[in-house]
Parts: sequence; structure tokens; C-alpha cells
Amino acid sequence: MRRTLAILILILALASPALAAEKRIVFVNSADQQIKRIHLAPAGSGKWGANLLDKWKLKPGKRVDIDVPHDEGDCKWDVKYVVRGRMFYTIKDVDICKAVEINLFLKNGEAWANVK
Repeated sequence: MRRTLAILILILALASPALAAEKRIVFVNSADQQIKRIHLAPAGSGKWGANLLDKWKLKPGKRVDIDVPHDEGDCKWDVKYVVRGRMFYTIKDVDICKAVEINLFLKNGEAWANVK
């Protein structure tokens, strides 16, 4: 019984990194408003993950390095950022695998992103 449990623990420990890798991405607030939350979802799924900013807010002109969890085989993700109350903007089909920096823009109600 102990041996079986030890083997099961070893298998789970080895499989965990393959299930959800993390990648470090710099998010830059190039918007004209403070960003309260940033969420990711697999492209087109609408299944938004946890707030990547946690309890922090990203002021205009500021940047933050974030460990972004993702499946290595699934590179296309949607990025949602919340600025005020429930006002949010979505950038679709961002290639997280290639992204090193994501500049989030918002001006006169129009949102876009530059991905480097």
C-alpha cells in the first residue's frame, strides 16, 4: 500500500509541470485609466481565469511582470482588462507563447494591445 501511494505521488509530481506551465509576461498600462484587473481565457472560451493583478491596480504608464499560467500547446488566449466598476475590454487571440510584453491601450473608449 505504501509503495502504491509513493508511486502515485511521484507520478503526480512529474505530471504537474506538464499540465500547466507558467510564462513571465510584462503587462504595460498604456491606457488613459487605471487597470483594476487582468484576466485570461483560452481564445473564444469565455472561461476567464483569476485576476492576474491579484489585489493590486496598474496605474497609467506603469508595468508589471506576471507569471501567466497556460497550457504549452494552447497559445491563443483572450485578454480582458477591467478599468472601472464592471467596464472591461477584451483583446482576442493573443499569442501567449510568443508574447514577452503586452501593452494595453485605451483611448476614447477604444481598446487595443501591442504584443511584443
